[in-house]
Amino acid sequence: MRNTIDRAAIVAAAALAASAPVAVGAQTTTQEAAPSSTPDVQPATVSALPDDSQTPAPDRYKRFDDLSLKGWAIPYPKVADTILGDKLGVRDALADIGIGISPINTANFQYDFLQNDRGYKGPQLYNGQRITRTNTTVSLTATYDLGQVGLKGGQLATTFSVINNSFPAVNGPKKVRIGRLHYYQELFGGAVDFKLGYIDNTQEFLGINVGGNLATGNLGPQATIPFQLGLSYGGFAAPGFNLRVKSKNGLYNKIGVQRSLPPGGAAAENAVNPGGFRFSPPETGVLMIDEVGFNRPSAAGVKSTWIRAGGIYNTTQFARFGRPGETRDNFALFAAADRQLTQVDPTKPFRGIYAGGTINYAPPQQNFYTQYYEGRLYAVGLLASRPFDLASLVSTFNVYSPQGLAARTPPGQGNYRNTFAVTASYALRVSAGSYLQPGLGVTVHPIYTPRFSPALNGYLSIITLF
Repeated sequence: MRNTIDRAAIVAAAALAASAPVAVGAQTTTQEAAPSSTPDVQPATVSALPDDSQTPAPDRYKRFDDLSLKGWAIPYPKVADTILGDKLGVRDALADIGIGISPINTANFQYDFLQNDRGYKGPQLYNGQRITRTNTTVSLTATYDLGQVGLKGGQLATTFSVINNSFPAVNGPKKVRIGRLHYYQELFGGAVDFKLGYIDNTQEFLGINVGGNLATGNLGPQATIPFQLGLSYGGFAAPGFNLRVKSKNGLYNKIGVQRSLPPGGAAAENAVNPGGFRFSPPETGVLMIDEVGFNRPSAAGVKSTWIRAGGIYNTTQFARFGRPGETRDNFALFAAADRQLTQVDPTKPFRGIYAGGTINYAPPQQNFYTQYYEGRLYAVGLLASRPFDLASLVSTFNVYSPQGLAARTPPGQGNYRNTFAVTASYALRVSAGSYLQPGLGVTVHPIYTPRFSPALNGYLSIITLF
């Protein structure tokens, strides 16, 4: 009886801690409200160890990992890679009743060391023009194993997020929101799975993080187009349904149908749906996404390969540039591939050098960002003593819509038709659950108008997983 009382007390304490106020955090968005050429893709807000099938998580953590959020395109972080692990007995007590928890903090900063804005004295226009906290997020994800009530392979999941930043005009509103609330189910031994509810699709499709790693793959990519189309993302979930069919040889097809975010991204969504629960706000339609791919993780003697491609179609009516009052539906196409080039340690087969690329396209008549090209070269575990560090070099090229430039450039003021960036970074796993990622990058045309000189951006990403 005493053990039962103690365990109940621990569970109650955990619940009180989860509901207590937390430090305000933020998340960047891909809205078009301000003229920035460096909009951050909704970045991951968690960290993840590479999926190392040769060295399973220690037995004491397996029951916690089995309760982790399911259904992502990339591995969810393992409890072995957290600050608390199973200390204090909180996870043990919650796991006994089928509950898993994952508290996460992340903060990103950016600054342009050159300040080549040619004497500009107006308000801030792009990330880094002044010291910018582009993204700070505090979130708590909780899951419930429906096997506890006889539904094997089923899971309920929710995320509560506090999001904040120092430059809302580009990076989105400061907000406390529901991040997700959905039902997940595996069928046929994992060959089929689906999700139904309020879904954040950031890590469900596309594979936007370098190396598929949430803690170390955030710096560099600027793939704005899918989120410009209205795809749901971290902190801004939308009601939807995802269905994935996969084979044992790595082939898969994943389809999603969701209520679109309105044109304008996070700011527009927050204006019409501040709490996140509204099912069908004004000016939203149905967004459909289909991704076909081949995903083979690394194993001893086998190098990893991930190829994916697909399309997005949105029935939401987007305004056409230069044609007042005229709207139309929207679509985008995407393709990406990542390949492991070297494998240096058979006991940790994920260690090695990788290369990858991404292409996105959306029609210029109603999309300000119309073409996106990304090349990436990265290495996991260059040093044998640091197998989970990631070094990366990412180049990106964004093309603006000619019609959008004509509509948004003030009379008599020039503009740039594209922007090019190269970012180098090294993500350091300081300790279990703690990551520090400094980076340095050059952006040619940091803003489309006025015509500023190149920027030399310093980056810093700090992620802690409890």
